[in-house]
Amino acid sequence: MRVSFYQLAFLGALSWAVGASSWLTPSLHAQELGGSFVKANLDLPFDAGAGEGEGEDEDAPEIIQFYGQTFEGDGTFVAIDRSGSMQNSGELDIAKREVTRMITEFSDKAYFGIVFFDKQILKYPTSGRAAKANPSMKAGAISWVQTVAGGVGSCCQEGLIAALTFANSAPAKRKVVVYVGDGGGTCKGQNEQTYLTATLAAFKGANFQRAQCNAIGVLEVGASQERFLRSLASSNSGSYTKVTR
Repeated sequence: MRVSFYQLAFLGALSWAVGASSWLTPSLHAQELGGSFVKANLDLPFDAGAGEGEGEDEDAPEIIQFYGQTFEGDGTFVAIDRSGSMQNSGELDIAKREVTRMITEFSDKAYFGIVFFDKQILKYPTSGRAAKANPSMKAGAISWVQTVAGGVGSCCQEGLIAALTFANSAPAKRKVVVYVGDGGGTCKGQNEQTYLTATLAAFKGANFQRAQCNAIGVLEVGASQERFLRSLASSNSGSYTKVTR
C-alpha cells in the first residue's frame, strides 16, 4: 500500500505528541513509579523516623508506690517521724512496712536514702550520701529499718534536711522527697509554730536542685500542722495526702 506524504507527516506528528506528553506530565509517571512515596520522604529529614523509641526505657522514671500514692522518680528519699505518738499508735510499724516494701521494688538504677527522726536523726546510709539500689544496699537498708524504734520529740526540720541532703548528693535526674508524720514540730523546747515556719524556709532554701517534696499526714493532724504539710508540698512541686484509718 502506498503511503502519501501527508500520511507520513501525520504519523510523525502523532509520535512526537505522545513523546511530548510523557515529558510534560511527569506526575502520571511519578505515580506509576512510586514517585509520591519518594516525594513524601523528600519532605522529611533524611533520618526522619530513625531512633524513635530509642532511649525511652533509659529516660522513663521509676514508678514508686508508697502509702497508696504513686510517685515518679529515679531517686527517692524519705523522712519518717519516729516520735512517741508514732510508736504508741502503731504508725511507726506501718511506716517501716511501707518503706521496706518500697525498697524491695526499687530497680538497680534507682538511688535512695532513708531518714527516721525524733529529737535525733537516724539515717541509711550513715554516710549521708545516696545509696545505689543494688541488692546489697537494699538488703542492708531493709535490715536497718527493722531495728528502728520509737523516740521522743519531733525535729522534722532536721529530718527533712537530712533527706534533702541525700537527694542533693544523688546523680538521679528526678528526685522525690517524701515526709511521713503528723506535721508536728516539737523540737527541743522550741515554739512549734515558729519552728515549723523556719522549717519551710530552711527546706526551700536548701532545695537548690528543686527536688519534689511530698507530704503524707498520719495520725491526728491539727490545723496548723496541716497548713505546714500543705505548704511544704505546694512550695516544692509536690502533693499532700492525709491518711485516715
